[in-house]
Amino acid sequence: MQIRRIKNKGVNISIILSLTIIVILVTLIIKVLLSIDFNALMLAAGETLEKDEFNQTNFLIIGTGTDDHDGADLTDTIIVASLDHNLDVVTMVSIPRDLHIDDDLLQVPRINEIFYYAKEHFGNEKEGLDFLVKKVEESTGLPIHYHVKIDFKGFTEIIDAIGGIDIDVPEAIYDPFYPKAETISYELFQVSKGLQHMDGATALKYARSRKTTSDFDRSKRQQQIIYALKEKALQTRLILDTDKLKELLNTVNDNIETNLNIREMLTLGALADNFSQEKVLSFQIHDDPVQCGGFLYAPPIQQTGGAFVLEPAGGIEYLQKYFDLITKHQPAFHENLKIQVLNGTPAAGIAAENKQVFQRYCMDVERFGNARSQNIKQTTIYYNPIPLPKKEPTEETKYYTPFTIELIKEIIPEAVTSETFPQEYIDQGYDKLSDIIVEIGEDYIDSDHYLEDSFYPLYEIIYAEPTLEPTTDE
Repeated sequence: MQIRRIKNKGVNISIILSLTIIVILVTLIIKVLLSIDFNALMLAAGETLEKDEFNQTNFLIIGTGTDDHDGADLTDTIIVASLDHNLDVVTMVSIPRDLHIDDDLLQVPRINEIFYYAKEHFGNEKEGLDFLVKKVEESTGLPIHYHVKIDFKGFTEIIDAIGGIDIDVPEAIYDPFYPKAETISYELFQVSKGLQHMDGATALKYARSRKTTSDFDRSKRQQQIIYALKEKALQTRLILDTDKLKELLNTVNDNIETNLNIREMLTLGALADNFSQEKVLSFQIHDDPVQCGGFLYAPPIQQTGGAFVLEPAGGIEYLQKYFDLITKHQPAFHENLKIQVLNGTPAAGIAAENKQVFQRYCMDVERFGNARSQNIKQTTIYYNPIPLPKKEPTEETKYYTPFTIELIKEIIPEAVTSETFPQEYIDQGYDKLSDIIVEIGEDYIDSDHYLEDSFYPLYEIIYAEPTLEPTTDE
């Protein structure tokens, strides 16, 4: 009996020691794994991404329905993302589904229908996607290097595969008209304001809901989801969970269409960790002409064959300039400096017109009005230099010229700059009211590239009373 008890005790001690060793080993392995620079490994295994002459890589991200939804191939999510390799900044721009597209081949009025009809016309998905990419390039003026298409099923499964995502909901949503799956009926979708954890089905509804908000609100939410997905996918515990990784890879393989190869995906994954919330800039194009990105208007439907579309005011070149500025001057948008626009010419309305233009190109115009004189020949940009952060409290303060200056000079290239404000403006406190004063001279308004407010010629069209075509009974 005594021997048996000792033997049992010895076995128990062996089991405890073995378990302890296993726990120690597993802990050490996990610590080693956590110390691995996965980014370096992925970069080493990856392949250089395609870039344009400005060292930027541009992506087209589109979302479609699935076969059990009406209009499965309509691209209701269209986002252009530009990755700047010099600054480690990503610029995302949402394109509205109703943007009008000039298309002689398919005769399709809206951008969200291009892929649907191109796929049908060419008989395969690849050529359909290539045609959509071509139309996006024409609209934005940007070369699109890569495209990523995902459907509703893949969207929900990817989010579920990574354990859901966390979204800070800016405003509560109450939508009693959310389409009920596979029916013509509706169901209620609601979500409270604040930080919310969402599974795939909830995130899809959050991305698609628009009956009680707008297409432009929906675009902002879609950009939120993309960032949340990136953050969750980069968490180390996902990298260590082989089951989740396998599930995620299978979902990606089944539901995502892209021209990125595996090695390019590895490179992109390695770079993704560099992009914090502050390094992801989100923009839209829409139909509010007094706001950033407000370049679109809805022509009367009798002029568009009965179709509701959004046209770029003044032509596609205004839209292309917008994409050019926001993708190549990202540091200026981080500064968010306050600007005054002052008219130094005899022409009436110049300050008001340029205020509209500046705001549309995402600059913060605090005030506009007349300059100290209406006989100013040379356009001048007056500014306060920006102090650089100090590394030590005793260090001498150093200053730099605001990046916003170069952004303004893209619009007014003949402008000169000055760190010294005119005494008249100092006496009126203008130098304290704003960081930058743009004093418009005759050289700019007389130049061939004066950027007019493209909405001025359209106000009569936009606000005209609709005329109804006479109808006859058949």
